[in-house]
Parts: sequence; C-alpha cells; structure tokens
Amino acid sequence: DGGAIGFLGRFTEARKGFPTLREAFCRLASSRPDLRLLVAGPGDPDEAVRHVPAGIRERIVFLGLVSEDDKRRMLRSVDLYVAPNTGGESFGMILTEAMAAGTAVVASDIDAFRRVLDGGGELFPVNDADRLATVLGELLDDPDRRRALAEHARKVVAKYDWPVLAQQVLEVYATAIEVHHGAG
Repeated sequence: DGGAIGFLGRFTEARKGFPTLREAFCRLASSRPDLRLLVAGPGDPDEAVRHVPAGIRERIVFLGLVSEDDKRRMLRSVDLYVAPNTGGESFGMILTEAMAAGTAVVASDIDAFRRVLDGGGELFPVNDADRLATVLGELLDDPDRRRALAEHARKVVAKYDWPVLAQQVLEVYATAIEVHHGAG
C-alpha cells in the first residue's frame, strides 16, 4: 500500500549506484512505514544493508538473480524503477525494459540515460541521495504524474521495438543498394 521502488543490477558494484538509492530509501522509509524496496541481482544482501536501521532493513527485499519472466513481473509490480548509476553506461537496456513494462523510471542524469529516457522519466544528479529522495517522494505522492511518465515512456521505447529496428535496418540497406546501383 505504501508503494514499492525497484532496482535491478549488481548492487555491490559501485558504478551501479545502489548506495545512493539505499540512502534515499532510508530517508523516505522513516516517514513512509509501508514503503518497500525490491532489489534483484547478484550480491551479498547482508553487506548491502549492514548499516541500515533494523526497522527499515526488513523493507528492503532482495530477490537474488531472477529469470526474464520474474524481472518483467518485478518491473510491473513496482511504482518506480530507479537506475542510480554513476556512469560508464553506454545505453541503459534495463531502462527500456522498465519503460516497456509501463513503470515510471527515475534515473541518474548521465548522457546514456538522458538519451534513452527522452523525457519518459525523471532524472536526478549522480550520487545525490537528497535529490533522489525528493524526486521519489514527489512521484510516490503523484500517481497521475507516474502514469503520464509511463505513457510517454511507452511511446519513446516503441522505437527500440525489434520490428521498428528491423525496418530501419532494411531502409539503410535499400538506400545503400540504390546508391551502389546508381553509382554503377
């Protein structure tokens, strides 16, 4: 009832930014007793929550490695998907998966994520747990805004759909063939 936030990735890998999300979640959770954080991916859960207060620790649910079906199920079940990465991302495939699942996305303001989201999600400054907590709180309190973000995201992510990409590849080949035959 109090909302759910999702994270998917190697939560022990520094560049995935989980500590920023953990800190933001702790700030929100203290005033939102039913808020939960679902974490899917490899790593040691005990290590990840060692310094989290006990009352909040039990609301961070570690799912471990998940199948593709469970990943989609998790993405559809959360109110917000967070990608707090610190950099080093070339694309952001998980963002497209969350967008396709109809989940509102909050991501670090890094170039790759900005391009993928294209207005279909909220951005926050890298490593800024305060700003992340504020953005998450605002979105948790505004289901209409979450719906609007998810709706825009579905339109944005449609361009990454395989039939669309395949058509674009065919058009490139057709153009190349025309140029080649025209030059001959």
